[in-house]
Amino acid sequence: MNKKALSVIMMLVLIIMTNSTTLAAPSTSTSDELKQVQENKKALETKVNDINKQIDDVMKKIDSNKKDMNKAAQEIKDTQAKLDEVEKNSKAQDDLFKKRVRAMYVNNSDGYLDVILSSNNLSDFISKMDMISKVMDFDRNLINKLKEQKQTITNQKKVLDDKNAKLQQLKASNETALASLSKDIKEQKQLLSQATEKEKQLVAAQTVQASTASSVSQSGTLSRGMSKSVSYSQALTMTATAYSGDAITASGTATARNSGGYSTIAVDPRVIPLGSRVYVEGYGYAVAEDTGGAIKGNRIDLFFPTEGECESWGVRSVKVYVLN
Repeated sequence: MNKKALSVIMMLVLIIMTNSTTLAAPSTSTSDELKQVQENKKALETKVNDINKQIDDVMKKIDSNKKDMNKAAQEIKDTQAKLDEVEKNSKAQDDLFKKRVRAMYVNNSDGYLDVILSSNNLSDFISKMDMISKVMDFDRNLINKLKEQKQTITNQKKVLDDKNAKLQQLKASNETALASLSKDIKEQKQLLSQATEKEKQLVAAQTVQASTASSVSQSGTLSRGMSKSVSYSQALTMTATAYSGDAITASGTATARNSGGYSTIAVDPRVIPLGSRVYVEGYGYAVAEDTGGAIKGNRIDLFFPTEGECESWGVRSVKVYVLN
């Protein structure tokens, strides 16, 4: 082999070694970056799980608070009814006194004094005195009893009003906590989604496969049988059940079914935030105002006025459009 050929071979070997080194460098860098992304993704998943547990705890508190508020509202209603009854009895007794006085006036009587003076003898006098004394004692005891009942019930109502005020404060506190956690989990899920996408890209790059990120927009315009088109930001396929019973929702409002407006539905606030306006196929417009212990994930509960309507609805898979 001559010197010229040897020089050419050595140059080719050097070029190949240089190219190999150049190609190996990004592979090592990609591997390190992938490891870091995967560690970050694992930490984000832990955060999401922790926030989910906190949201579950808050939702349990909201559910318990909602039951207490409904119970307190019924107790206040019952106590007010008792108070109205006592006031009615008190008025009836007052009317009885007025009638008695009026009867004495019409008969030109001075009341109890005339009765005593009309006694025929000592025995009759004592008998009439005893009768008058019993009537006066009865009236006095009845008046005192009515006053005591009224005061007792008034005190009970005040205690219930104070209890309801504390429940309202607790409701507001729980709603604030839930709103904060919902915001946190949304942010963490976005970061997790970004980390997952980055992981896919790095894995694809490491295995030398082409990868293109694709995204599907969920926004659009909704005009399914409604009087005018409305825009929506998200379309979800959800399992819809039904519930009934006039009560207070987790948002503190009364349950409502308004075919011409917005009805009440219960949601998982991690999927549909409380206060969101939606359109449910087969049901209509609604507001996410309630929650429930069994309402988790892609599941909603629709309010109906009667049990019959709930049974008629059953369990359905529906499209839910979150309106802008």
